[in-house]
Amino acid sequence: MLKLLVSLVLLAPAAARADEPLRINFEGRTYSVGAPSAALPAMDKAFFSLPGAKAAKKKWTVMVFVNGKNDLESAGLLNLNMMELVGSNKDVSIVAEIGRMKGQAQGDTADDGDWTGSRRIYVQKDDDMEKIKSPAVMTTPTVDMGDYKRAVDFVKWSKKNYPAEKYLLILWDHGSGWMDPRKEAKAAASNDKGISFDDETGNYIRTREIGSIVREAGGVDVLAFDACLMQMGEVLSEVKGSAQVMVGSEETISGVGYPYHIFLSAMAKEPGMSAEKLGTILVEAYKMFYETTIKKGAQLSAVRVAKANEFETRVKEVAAAARAANDVPALKAARAGVMRFDMIGVASDPQKQISFYGDLYNYLQLMENAMTAATPAAADFKAKSAALRQFIVKDLVIYNRYYDKDRTGRSFADTHGISVYIPPVIEAIDQAKLEGIFEGKYQDFVFARNTGWHDFVTFLYGAK
Repeated sequence: MLKLLVSLVLLAPAAARADEPLRINFEGRTYSVGAPSAALPAMDKAFFSLPGAKAAKKKWTVMVFVNGKNDLESAGLLNLNMMELVGSNKDVSIVAEIGRMKGQAQGDTADDGDWTGSRRIYVQKDDDMEKIKSPAVMTTPTVDMGDYKRAVDFVKWSKKNYPAEKYLLILWDHGSGWMDPRKEAKAAASNDKGISFDDETGNYIRTREIGSIVREAGGVDVLAFDACLMQMGEVLSEVKGSAQVMVGSEETISGVGYPYHIFLSAMAKEPGMSAEKLGTILVEAYKMFYETTIKKGAQLSAVRVAKANEFETRVKEVAAAARAANDVPALKAARAGVMRFDMIGVASDPQKQISFYGDLYNYLQLMENAMTAATPAAADFKAKSAALRQFIVKDLVIYNRYYDKDRTGRSFADTHGISVYIPPVIEAIDQAKLEGIFEGKYQDFVFARNTGWHDFVTFLYGAK
């Protein structure tokens, strides 16, 4: 399911009015933006460095890779304007690369010149929500924003020219979790899935290429996805060792995306915050923004990437124990009832019965509750499953927040911060045919190799 574009009219008045500031009250501190009392840092020419200039190391550099070469272009321009409400300062650099293509500009986006190609922008403070006024410090007439090497270059360039003690990288665009439909016309198709779809080139960044981005660029402290459905075990395993914190949503993300003006204001006020603190601020700001401004159900979580190996080990043990217990009614009950996410869309999957992304904690909890057999194998599964659930909420997931319900009316309270591949509710869907739409084999992913999860999924398909 693609990142949903909602009316942008909702945002500008709420973000720009000085008499109605947006605030986060978090861990005893108040972060606000939009009011004179917020005391946002003013831009100083000394804080602005051009490529090639010797730059002083700051506390954080925020790097946002915005692929607007699709129907999300106007949302990308909006998000750049949100970043400008705060802007870079003596402690935090904000840099963004935004790509655009012909035929996507709509309405007010023409105010930004309807240029094409790519611009790397050093974000400066500016209260005009109608036009991006920050300087473009690098332009590229023709660019493939779906090439992961472009993202690698952007991160390396940002680190060189805007060095910092810590780095936040946000990958911005449509997202489809670990899955992308096979594209037969593509030459030399890769075996990966992904994010960042460039409609002009037909290319996109695959999941294993996300891992390549952070590894080849030397790692980041926080990796965040302003894109749908990316907070999955399959994605986490690909990036382990190259980030401290991963932030994303199990569910779709509306076109308005992250509230950049809110969390950047928090960073300006407390530039020395840790990676985990920033992850929690991102999550809390997102929940608050969708609750108070967009008024739309939403979910976001931050996870500890260093816990990925232990997560894989525990998942492997639970999957094996579930197969050994072989409680078919419980397997079916959990499959039918698990919290699923909107990867296909309301037109094709109104009740999310075809979706094959589900919350892992919720699935295990449902299976435990449905088991009635008092066998040693059942007891072993319940013990391992309960331990994994506790590990998810206490060790793996740093912070999980949600607001309201999904489009089917189900509460996001059933989300716990990490999802995985779970066969559809509709048992008639054939596994081979479903996996035939994948561009590569699921079992080639690090998560699948290290957990045996594909073997469990195959077992679950057969539990009739």
